[in-house]
Amino acid sequence: MKIAVFAAVPEEVGRMSHVVNFTGIGREQATQAALNFLDRHRDEMFTVVNVGTVGAHTLPVGSLLSIREVTSAGRIFHPQPMLLDHLSYPCTADLPSAILYSSDSFVSPKVYCADHLKEISGNADCFDMESSSLFSIMNHFGKPYVSFKIVSDHLDVDIEEWRRRVHTLSQNLADFMEKLFSEIGEKEPVEFLKA
Repeated sequence: MKIAVFAAVPEEVGRMSHVVNFTGIGREQATQAALNFLDRHRDEMFTVVNVGTVGAHTLPVGSLLSIREVTSAGRIFHPQPMLLDHLSYPCTADLPSAILYSSDSFVSPKVYCADHLKEISGNADCFDMESSSLFSIMNHFGKPYVSFKIVSDHLDVDIEEWRRRVHTLSQNLADFMEKLFSEIGEKEPVEFLKA
């Protein structure tokens, strides 16, 4: 199985960095990273595995999530919902599924007014800044897309506090990734694709 692993920044995946393609932070950077990757691998069949940290309103910090749908402020322009594929392995069986809202900026009370924050929180379980672009491009080219995220905050931290937390969280996410790729490898050989 060919797998293209994507995350925003190396801090999110720690020791698994060697198998990951990094997008940078935000939708524009994710778009460019996806297009650059496809310049090299467009004609290959592969599964995208998107990993990283997310903010969430109520889910406990450290929760691992299987993302089932991505939404964004641009969702009214999507004729179909952004529904993700799923990998069924023992390590994914008990993960809670979640809807992820992909934003152009950090989702927090400092960025969004209370009414807008309440509206988007009512339609999503967690938040990031890259998923809608990455999903849309890979989906357009027919690439299966799955996503596993770990909750880093409750929309209440700045980038410095996120950096302090991400060290421990990245170890947990790397543990999960190693287990997932090991379970996949028990059924078929795994080849990681890099840009």
